[in-house]
Amino acid sequence: MKRAAIALSILSLFAAASAQQGDPALDDLAAPAAGPSELDILSEGANADFPDIDAVKARKPVSVTLRALNKVTAKYSDLVINIGETAKFGGLELTPRYCDKRPPEEFPETTAFVEIVDKSAKNQSDYKNAAPAEGEPAPVAETAAPAPASASALPEGMVFSGWMFKSSPALNGVQHPVYDVWVIDCKTVNVDN
Repeated sequence: MKRAAIALSILSLFAAASAQQGDPALDDLAAPAAGPSELDILSEGANADFPDIDAVKARKPVSVTLRALNKVTAKYSDLVINIGETAKFGGLELTPRYCDKRPPEEFPETTAFVEIVDKSAKNQSDYKNAAPAEGEPAPVAETAAPAPASASALPEGMVFSGWMFKSSPALNGVQHPVYDVWVIDCKTVNVDN
């Protein structure tokens, strides 16, 4: 008796499902398209209407927007700095050398190469110049190794020289006890060939 009831209920479900009418909005999707499918269009290769990579115009960086935070006062400023120019924030001098911003159709990313010099205080410790405390041995005189040729080209007090990424500000951040700096935006213009 139970088997007959179960079979009857299953049969009635199938009958109800077949009696329902289809959704008119879905009928258009099920109908074959008049033109070629999207897969056919993408597989056309050189005949496609996609932009040619060689024909894409080059972009020239104009300015970088950096956000600088003073950790002591908890105040920040957005600095718009032209490429190659120097701006000051507190004791820092910020100089962007290059930036790039991906076009809107790609994954969003803004990158900038920035040099930061700390002019407020010397980065070297006064430990070597301090007199030894009573009962401590005198510091051993260290022989200075010759500096590499590239080290003399760097400005004194440079605390950062490298790439910054908008999507990952902590990836390559400024190591400073008072200030944090990260990239916000990059303005570029098209270059005519």
